[in-house]
Amino acid sequence: MTTTPSASGFSLASPEEVLAYIPHALGFYPRNAVVLLIMQGQGLAATLRVDLPRPENGTDQATRWVAQLVHLVHKVPAPTAVFAAIYTGTTPTQDHGSLPKHELIDRLAPALVRSGVHVRDAWYVGDKRWHSYFCASDDCCPAEGFDLPDLALTETHLRMVVAGSAPEAEIWDGSGVCEWSNKAAIRENTEILLEEYAGRLPRESLMRDWAELLAADPAVAEHKIRSEEAFCASLLVSLQDRMLRDILPYLAGRGAVRAVGALQEVNRPSDFGTAASDFSGFLLGTSNCTPDWDRLDHLWYLCRDLLGVAEGQEESALLCLLGWINWAKGKGSSALRLFTTVLEKDPEYRLAQLMVKLLETGEMPSWVADPQRAWRLRLEGRLSA
Repeated sequence: MTTTPSASGFSLASPEEVLAYIPHALGFYPRNAVVLLIMQGQGLAATLRVDLPRPENGTDQATRWVAQLVHLVHKVPAPTAVFAAIYTGTTPTQDHGSLPKHELIDRLAPALVRSGVHVRDAWYVGDKRWHSYFCASDDCCPAEGFDLPDLALTETHLRMVVAGSAPEAEIWDGSGVCEWSNKAAIRENTEILLEEYAGRLPRESLMRDWAELLAADPAVAEHKIRSEEAFCASLLVSLQDRMLRDILPYLAGRGAVRAVGALQEVNRPSDFGTAASDFSGFLLGTSNCTPDWDRLDHLWYLCRDLLGVAEGQEESALLCLLGWINWAKGKGSSALRLFTTVLEKDPEYRLAQLMVKLLETGEMPSWVADPQRAWRLRLEGRLSA
C-alpha cells in the first residue's frame, strides 16, 4: 500500500486521469495485478497493489484473495470508496461479458460493499485499451473499449513528472548499480579491517560513522563514501554485523540518541529496557512514532550507492535495508522484489526470509494507514476525485 501524495490541482475525475496516475503512485507500471485507489470522502488516501491469484489455484485462493483485499482496504482509517483497475496486458474479445478476470471483480465488489466501501468503478486495463467492468452499454462504453491514454499528454502525468515522479517500466530488483572505479581499493581496505577487528567490531563507533553520514548534506555524504576508501570500507564491514545492520533504519528513523541507547540495551545479556522495546517496535512497524522520512530517504540512497562496491553479505544487507525502507513507506511490492533478490542470491539469509513471510501475510507498518505519520511523495496540495 502506498500513501497518496497531496497534489493541488490534480483531478482523478476521469478514468484516463486515474490510469495515468497509477504508475506514479506505485513507482512502476503494474502487471498481473489489481490496483485499488482508496478514498476517504472526496480525497484519495492510499493506493494498493496486489498480485492476481493464479487461476490454477482454484476458487479457494480467489476467496482468500478477496478477503485479503477487503482487510487491507480497511487498514486505511474510514475508507469510503475505491476505484479498481485490473492489469493483465492481454487484449479481450469485443464482448462486455468476456472481460478477463471479471469473476474476480464479481467477487470483490460485493465484498467491499458489504464491508461499507463503495466501488465507484472498476476497469480492465489491457495492453492497448481499457474497458469498464460495470458498463455494458455500447452507447457510452463501446465493446472494443477505449484507447489507453497517451501518458505524455495527460495533465496528471505531466504534473507528476514536473513534481519529480518517474515510474519505472518494472519493479526494481536491486540490479543495475554501476560498479565504482575505486572498488578494488575499497575491497582491499575492507579485508584489512576485517582482519584487524577479528570478529570484535566496535559497534558504537561504526554506528556513529553512519550517524555522521545521515546528519550530513546528501551530496557531502555521497562524496565522502566515494572518496574516503577506508571510511567506506568501515561501512561495508558494519553491514556484516547483524545488530548494526538492523539498527540502521532505527538510527535514520528515530535519531542517533535513541539508537545509541537501543544499541547499549540490546548488547546486554538480559534486562532490556524501553529503548530496546522502542527499537523492536519500530523495526516491526508497530511503533506509534512518526518516522523521520527525510533521514530514511537519505539512508535509502546511501544504501543504493553502496551496491556499487558491496559483495556477499554486504550486498544482501543493503538490499534488505532498501527493502525495509520501501516496506516502511508502504511500497510492499517493491519491498518484496528486493527481499526476493536477496533469497535468489542467498536462500538462507534470515532477515529476507522473515520479511518475505511478513509481506506475504499482507502486514504493513501501523503508520502506513495514518495520513499524519505515513511517508508521502514531496508534492503539494491534495488529490481529489
